[in-house]
Amino acid sequence: MNINKKTASKILIVATMLVVTNILISEPVWNLNENTLNLDALRAKANAGKKLPHLPGEVVITFKKQVPDSELVHQTSKLASNTGVLNLKGHFTTAKLADSETMEEGLARIKRDPNVESVEPRYLYYKQASAPNDPEFARLWGLSNTGQTVATPSYTANASNPGTSGKDMNVLGAWDVTTSCNNTIVAVLDTGVTYTHQDLVGNMWDGSGGCVNQNGTAIGGGCPNHGYDFASGDNNPSDEEGHGTHVAMTIGAVGNNGVGISGVCQSAKIMAVRVLGLGGGTNDNIANGIYFAVRNGAKVINMSLGGSSFSTAINSAIEFARTNDVLVVVAAGNDGLNLSGTGNAYPCENTNANLICISALDQKHALANFSNYDSNATVASRSSDFGAPGTNIYSGYGTEVSYNENATSYSDWTYSTSGTAWASSTCTLANYKMLVTADCTLANALFDSSANTITTTALNTNSIVYKNFTIPAGATNVSLSHFIVSYGERQSTSACYDYIQAKYSATAGSPAAATTLTMYDSNFSNFQSQLCRNGSNTFISNSADTKVLNNCIGTAGTNCTVGYRLVSDTSGTYFGGLVGDVFLTAWAPSTTAYTNLNGTSMATPNVSGVAALIRSYNQTFTYQDVITKLIEGGVAEAALAGTTQYGKAINANASIKHLKQVTGVTAVLQ
Repeated sequence: MNINKKTASKILIVATMLVVTNILISEPVWNLNENTLNLDALRAKANAGKKLPHLPGEVVITFKKQVPDSELVHQTSKLASNTGVLNLKGHFTTAKLADSETMEEGLARIKRDPNVESVEPRYLYYKQASAPNDPEFARLWGLSNTGQTVATPSYTANASNPGTSGKDMNVLGAWDVTTSCNNTIVAVLDTGVTYTHQDLVGNMWDGSGGCVNQNGTAIGGGCPNHGYDFASGDNNPSDEEGHGTHVAMTIGAVGNNGVGISGVCQSAKIMAVRVLGLGGGTNDNIANGIYFAVRNGAKVINMSLGGSSFSTAINSAIEFARTNDVLVVVAAGNDGLNLSGTGNAYPCENTNANLICISALDQKHALANFSNYDSNATVASRSSDFGAPGTNIYSGYGTEVSYNENATSYSDWTYSTSGTAWASSTCTLANYKMLVTADCTLANALFDSSANTITTTALNTNSIVYKNFTIPAGATNVSLSHFIVSYGERQSTSACYDYIQAKYSATAGSPAAATTLTMYDSNFSNFQSQLCRNGSNTFISNSADTKVLNNCIGTAGTNCTVGYRLVSDTSGTYFGGLVGDVFLTAWAPSTTAYTNLNGTSMATPNVSGVAALIRSYNQTFTYQDVITKLIEGGVAEAALAGTTQYGKAINANASIKHLKQVTGVTAVLQ
């Protein structure tokens, strides 16, 4: 998907900064020379916080093999509240801790149980996209780079567009040998797939005749929609945000059909396995998706996803894939990190023999500026294995609109005021645009020490600033991110005397009486609907996570209104707050839409497509044979020499050109 680049792998937690008791407004709030806040660091913290590391209070428990399958649910209920996930092969369940117990306390307690093999949080992973007659084939520089200029590029760093002729995967050469992957099922573990897309519908795996779940049990009604949805728990893995569709069509869009583009595999069998919901995907869902794919015959699994935590459940599932001769292709991640240092990206950093991890290259075959890499001095220990095209990748998508309110200076928002007014302002912070309470004095005092006197918010204020956004009809994903600072007094763990609330509705007009968005505090310790100080010493700096605006999804209309409500009580002093980096995006499915996307998520399916070509052409090949051919056929690139294990860019022509086709062989699921 589009890159959300972190500015640092570890962000300074803002604590013990503001201690205010009965301060006179004419006096400095604190010693500015010692307590000036860093705006960039706070914004980075807000951006980093949008991706929560795990679901609060939820765990995955793997039991020892001596515990019978029939006892798993009972054993779980003795340790925590069972949440319903059961995987017999992985021997794990999921559970929720008591609200009074921290994650650290719960993990330590459960680990002491003699029946438990391991326990881990429910980690979250994110969606880390002669020539045929397809009319948009010329856009596919990754398949055939002629030095063409890609129209409407979404990646322009390092003057990479136009690119360098010949810096591609030379898929045209490979297609001289074969254009088909129809002997190899490729499972796309992602956000789902728009399987009705005009350029993909003919290449979807057919599961209508029957399929089994992660435990090998037949699924009632089969898989008529070409896969399964573990995020929602049904057999309709339709895409709700476009990422999985883009990935699937990069692998297997129908080729030479006079429509749109061509996938690396012009005829394919794409299995849709939805493991990422609108808020990401958990380790248990991803593990279940792997078991499902393997049990239903997939021989290549594409996982254009990643997270910051190692998961035993996912690792065991990948090992199950290995024992069934399945190749797993994963993304290196889009944080611009060196994985030999402090940065983490899993499952890229897993060491399973059947797993390969892919970094992203641009149109000149330079390493994309967002791509993770690994410069470990021990070459064999490098997590990233290969590079492949991952910028300006044109593929199927949907109808998407986005609004960056910083670009408009919030000048077209509506202000409804009782007491102190909201205002739009650039303040003096490097022309940083934001919504502020009253004026810039709080912002200037917080971030550059230019003000010692702060204009306070009037008592008994109840003000809201809001804007109505037009979204596509039938939107399945409407998301909001923002950066909020509010310096008010806390009344209890869940309420404030003075606060800012984020509000929204699916209609035009003020959302003051509509839905309130719950927000994490800056320490990710609890949800709250009012943003203010937490205790006497910790400064609540942002809402911390991207919010899905559920009420705006699937509405008959095309309205979604977002607002920020400012409230002060009738006593004391409220120094106000600010809101910035407001960004709203909305997506609706389409059977005809395409777009350019960037990411290691886009590089990964290019490699999965080549792997499927190899494996489909010679069905005797094991996963290790395929990896060997990718190594042998890869082209050495300077940008990859010290940043990947093999130092090579994927080349389909060289990997497949000299293979001997074997016919009459039937693959058998083990």
